[in-house]
Amino acid sequence: RARALLQQLPPQDCDERYCPELAEEERRQLRAFSAHRRQEALGQGLACPVPGPCHGCPCRKCGRRLNKGDPGVSASRLGDQFWHPSCFSCHFCHQQLVDLIYFQQDGRIYCGRHHAELFRPRCASCDQLIFMEECIEAEGRRWHLEHFCCLECDEPLRGQRYVMRSGRPCCRGCFESLFAEP
Repeated sequence: RARALLQQLPPQDCDERYCPELAEEERRQLRAFSAHRRQEALGQGLACPVPGPCHGCPCRKCGRRLNKGDPGVSASRLGDQFWHPSCFSCHFCHQQLVDLIYFQQDGRIYCGRHHAELFRPRCASCDQLIFMEECIEAEGRRWHLEHFCCLECDEPLRGQRYVMRSGRPCCRGCFESLFAEP
């Protein structure tokens, strides 16, 4: 459960103490970003029996009926609607969010990780949100400029050719000397 919580709500998305390498401007942006998310989108889905007035109402996600006394989930930020517990999940990763923190955007429910990624890219190396103006996009992922480095020698790869090895970039020199067949 702890591992799932850290995946769904990464501490580095809301607390600068988990991001020691941020510049002061990035710290300011992280604080503002986190405060805005808490104020505008943060809620907690609460499991409770479906009350009598909601008897027969459809689940917000699947549309199947919820009957009085059935287990249901209510989300205060999304109005007087109910979900089946299994239907109350992140729109992107489908992880269940019953009794956990959720974020809402445009009427959809997200875990903290995927809600943050609607607004900011996430570095494939350090798993932190990217607040810098520039980043590197490669292999369908984004990286801080200083984190797009060879997995063997740690040399920056910006503007250089590289080979992906085990999902991480490797410079041509290291790849040829360590992994290529003669």
